[in-house]
Amino acid sequence: MPMIEETLKTYLSTIPDGNLKQAISYALLGNGKRVRPMLGITLLESLGINPLPYLNALVAVELIHTYSLIHDDLPSMDNDTMRRGKPTVHIAFDEGTAILAGDALLTDSFYLVTETKALTGDEKTQIISILAKKAGSLGMVLGQIKDIESEQKQISIEDLNLMYELKTANLIQASLMTAAVIGAKKDIALYESLGYYIGLIFQIQDDILEYTLTPDEIGKSKSDELRDKPTYVSLLGLDKSRIILNQYTQKLNHLIQTLGLENTSIHDQIKQLLTRKK
Repeated sequence: MPMIEETLKTYLSTIPDGNLKQAISYALLGNGKRVRPMLGITLLESLGINPLPYLNALVAVELIHTYSLIHDDLPSMDNDTMRRGKPTVHIAFDEGTAILAGDALLTDSFYLVTETKALTGDEKTQIISILAKKAGSLGMVLGQIKDIESEQKQISIEDLNLMYELKTANLIQASLMTAAVIGAKKDIALYESLGYYIGLIFQIQDDILEYTLTPDEIGKSKSDELRDKPTYVSLLGLDKSRIILNQYTQKLNHLIQTLGLENTSIHDQIKQLLTRKK
């Protein structure tokens, strides 16, 4: 989506030239799916709101997502060597630069929200609160520590669902909740639920794709398999995982109907996510 890429390039233009900027640019630009900001943008379009004045706030979550990928790939975490079809940041640069690039992206995400002039002060506060909660010790980071602690362990499917909710769904929820704040929607909890199902489906898809495709086909290392992490496929098998994926898809479609989002821009994007091949 060109508007996302242009907003990211404008953000990058504010960073002084040097190794830090190069590392951030390397991680942020390229083959990213942009799932999270696109969901926020298409939700606003589906609500009849022009997203252009709010792009800084809508792409803030992509900065947080990219920071999380950089840190996830580090030797002390997943020790991945490939991301989005190219060497990970700590391989392309060095570990210290990778850590600092992630630190900058996380911090700058909040700055982008404050620089969104179309937002009121109350809206900025509410969005920053959503991002902080969904990304921090109550959200994504908590999911990441659960991920580390689950290595080489047999956990329940309920524990895996919680980990996936925190690690993956939370940032998708943040995107949709940000758009709901901009759209002055009172039923933000329903958009939070929408993000939950999209995130869980997305993660189960990842488990199935990692099991059925090669690293070259999915564009990243098979770190879950290498580090003996629990996945839907390892716990339930491929067939059962596909059955549960279909069950969650049905629940998602029902919620889309409840929110009156059938045959809208966001519905089209969600359908594309449900049929993705990598």
